[in-house]
Amino acid sequence: MKSSRTVPSSAADNRSLLRGLEILRAFRPGIDVLTNGELAERTNLPRSTVSRLTGTLVRAGFLQYDARHGGYRLHATVLGLAHAMRSGSYILNQALDAMQNTARQLRVNVGLAIPDQEDMIYLDTIRYGPNASLRKVVSGQRVPMALTSLGRAYISTLRGPERRVLMQRLRMRHERDWEEIRKEIERCIIEVHETGTCIASWQPKVVAISTPLVFSNDPTHVLNMSLFTERTIDEVKAELAPELLRLRDIIMAAVEQ
Repeated sequence: MKSSRTVPSSAADNRSLLRGLEILRAFRPGIDVLTNGELAERTNLPRSTVSRLTGTLVRAGFLQYDARHGGYRLHATVLGLAHAMRSGSYILNQALDAMQNTARQLRVNVGLAIPDQEDMIYLDTIRYGPNASLRKVVSGQRVPMALTSLGRAYISTLRGPERRVLMQRLRMRHERDWEEIRKEIERCIIEVHETGTCIASWQPKVVAISTPLVFSNDPTHVLNMSLFTERTIDEVKAELAPELLRLRDIIMAAVEQ
């Protein structure tokens, strides 16, 4: 089955560059090697186009060919770019100390994420929650925008055509369960507008609460707290929402200064 992913573009964009970036985006944790055929399926690109692009990306040092498996791996060049991005993130650098202090004091997980197409990507996540399995979430990890409080808090910041286009893409990705997911997204949008936070539990016994950080001169980020718990969503929100908003205000003040 082909992916429903499409590349948002405008007339001013370089088509070949966009397609090459979609090849790189096709790689995910747990997917070490992809053949041209697999890349074509994941990107909805013709196989001949994929073959030409993978050759270019190998010569440019972004992919390496794995002869044993007949496919391609990401080259270490990509890791170098990721490290440069993370270490150069002004907002993350301003937020990290406060995130670490809060996570340690409350014994919860605290993360900062940004959007990428239909996913949210963690810039960093400080793991102090009691469940060891949740500590495997790391910087650079993707989570689905439509299902998580991180993503829903981000969607709440969008207006008009921008939100409609994104919702259409999310519908294509989650077509089978879309009506239920759409209602949860709309609930979270109202929740953010009324209280500044939204809460969701998309994994068993894992509750996460998020708030958007909307800056005047920087891209929107989303801050969250999560933990493994037997408590209800309402109980978690009553405890963590004030702490999350306090942390948001500390970070916003530091960045705006």
